[in-house]
Amino acid sequence: MRRRGVVLLFAVLAVLGLVAGPAVAADPPPNSEPYTAPIDQPFQLGECYRDIKHGYAVKNVFGACWFTDMKFTHYACPEPECAVDGTAAAYVYTTVNVLKESRRVAVSHRFVNWRVSGVPESARLGVTVACGPSAGGGGFCDRPSVPVVRSIAEWRVAPDVTEEFSLDGEDVPVAGVSAAVAAERRTQYRVTSRFVAEVPSGERYAVSDVVNGTGVRCDVARQLDPAYVRGADCVLRTWLLPWFTFSAGEVPIAETGAFVRAVATAGRLPGFPGVNGGSAAFTGPQFRVFHDVAARQAHRAAAEARCLQVWGPDWVRHAGGLTNACAAYPFDESVQGAAPGSLFEVRPVLDADQAEFSRRFTRFLAENHVLDGDGYYVYPTP
Repeated sequence: MRRRGVVLLFAVLAVLGLVAGPAVAADPPPNSEPYTAPIDQPFQLGECYRDIKHGYAVKNVFGACWFTDMKFTHYACPEPECAVDGTAAAYVYTTVNVLKESRRVAVSHRFVNWRVSGVPESARLGVTVACGPSAGGGGFCDRPSVPVVRSIAEWRVAPDVTEEFSLDGEDVPVAGVSAAVAAERRTQYRVTSRFVAEVPSGERYAVSDVVNGTGVRCDVARQLDPAYVRGADCVLRTWLLPWFTFSAGEVPIAETGAFVRAVATAGRLPGFPGVNGGSAAFTGPQFRVFHDVAARQAHRAAAEARCLQVWGPDWVRHAGGLTNACAAYPFDESVQGAAPGSLFEVRPVLDADQAEFSRRFTRFLAENHVLDGDGYYVYPTP
């Protein structure tokens, strides 16, 4: 009986707040959704695969990979009519990753699944990694060419190798760009690897004539304004444009998310990459506008004028005494933002939802190093 009375007493005191009750997990604040920046997700060799559509795979603007079934053929003599007397082949995985908060790239290779016939284990095969400017550019690398060659026996024991390169120099700014863009000192490079074999002079052989690699663009924008772009000082110039992906049903962005999902996927306005990345409803990218503050302000003014025109002066009032903001698509931060005579959509939404949505979108642009004029896509999910 005494035990029951103690339990009841503690229950009453807990209700009154005089003693601590059982710990209860608090709901996370609206802006604490799980998030890992793209620069912290490098393309690991173990993740690499062959992208049939594009020929190579891309994880984000900082990492890409290539898969090659490398083949080596050796001939019995140097004359054209001589027969093959040995072959060797291996699966080769190649990754290129930009390193965090730097102007450096790492190029990694993995040689595995060797199939050898008539070629000694001492045969030396590998790659030459090249790093340098795009044609006519002013950039340069600390190591323009690095051979990575091992015997087959050595590759079997240690199949992975990584080489790092520093990218320096700068290109002359493109004619006609603004002073703000010119100040970013955007510079183009090429980082590639080519298969090679070391054989005695005079012997005839063939090795896969494959060059894997991509363009790299570096700049100083992160140093000029860390709120503008982050992650690193370079991005890979692959087929990928970054996707702003979000769940339209998520509570902190629900009203803005539902609006953007409704208009973005309709196939009328720029920014949608297509259903599942295919051609259905594809509308091409939006392009970021950052330095032209007047243009962004004009987009905002045009959007709010449309909200006023359609919903009247009370468009700012939200149910329950709350306040609305005027959501617009394409976004104010795009070249294709709202403007008189252009095609765009607007809707009054809860201002808290709009603020959180804008925060996430701005973070997306910064973390994916989307510079002024760069393209991106918008991909809402339910």
